Amino acid sequence: MRIAHISDTHLGYRQYNLYEREDDFYNSLNQAIDKAIEERVDVILHSGDLFHSPTPPIKALFSLKSVLDKIKGKIKIFTILGDHDKPKRRAMIPHNVFDIPVLGAFGKLEKVVVDGVLISGISNMKGAATEVLKEEIKRFDTISKGYKKSIFMAHQGIKKFLPFNYELTEDDLPRTARYYALGHIHSRSLERFGNGWLAYSGSTDICSTSEISPWRENGKGIYIIDLTDDDTEIYPVDLDIRAQYEIDTDNRLERVKEVLKEIPIYNNKKPLLHINIIDGLANRREIEKSLNELLKDKIFWYKCRYEPAKENKNVEIQKSFDMKKIFDEYFKDNYLSGLAYDLYNELYLDNIDIDNAKGTARDYLAKRYGVKNEGFQNDNKID
Repeated sequence: MRIAHISDTHLGYRQYNLYEREDDFYNSLNQAIDKAIEERVDVILHSGDLFHSPTPPIKALFSLKSVLDKIKGKIKIFTILGDHDKPKRRAMIPHNVFDIPVLGAFGKLEKVVVDGVLISGISNMKGAATEVLKEEIKRFDTISKGYKKSIFMAHQGIKKFLPFNYELTEDDLPRTARYYALGHIHSRSLERFGNGWLAYSGSTDICSTSEISPWRENGKGIYIIDLTDDDTEIYPVDLDIRAQYEIDTDNRLERVKEVLKEIPIYNNKKPLLHINIIDGLANRREIEKSLNELLKDKIFWYKCRYEPAKENKNVEIQKSFDMKKIFDEYFKDNYLSGLAYDLYNELYLDNIDIDNAKGTARDYLAKRYGVKNEGFQNDNKID
């Protein structure tokens, strides 16, 4: 069996409030499906965050319909829910509009069998539900008995890959899968684990500046898996996405000029530039005037961030935090720490989702106190 592993397509995400960036995410999924067709796969596995929100815009739904029409009756597709497209309350998931099979949508490990291959998965769970998640995952090794070829799907952070904000450790994972089709972490990763291969296929486009460096090193795309009775062959397939670059420079902008000479134009997709000006006394108006002249016709969009000149101070900085542990120790109450952790995830940096955060708070109050839910009511685009 040949399988395409795709994840974190985030349809509907309008990065930097640019309509063109929203279209880029649709184009990336379209490319991924075209690659899967070219590779003659039998099954597509999507490891969560198909949509950027559980209530995607109409354009996102139309885009998905267009790519599904390409594979209708030819390639089977199975998915799980990620932390972005999983409703925080009881609500219809957008996947149901297209009859896409979603495994483990309601907190239970679920399975399908395709041509003798077991595919078993569970959708994203976090906060107070993490212990339930771990218990469900334990069932995989029992379910997979009798199958030579089995695949485990999950959309979770694992401590080894996401040490500051994880739900699972490697010890929590099953040991009998031939392939672990994981989502949530946006950088590509593939390594031996247990009796098989553990893979994060990564996002299909650049969702934040933290992904720029890994993209330059490993690209963005999908994995193709060839499962036989005796062996598992895996290889990456890259997508042609809009480039993004991050530059540290001073107010002379010499580094910007150097990078501009190196930047190719990919299929007429002008890149995005993130410029960190390291100079607290910089004249911002003059710098941005110079940048507009320098970048015209070369860059689609840029953003400047100004940082003071760094001072050498003998200060030791802790680089990572286990937020769940911090909340547990502070509240000393599983319900309150679970609520705090869920709200932290929903309101943290680029993942701000006010409506879902309100819903999460209402659900916790309803569960704990019996309260009824109904009682709560510098960017530059270069033209």
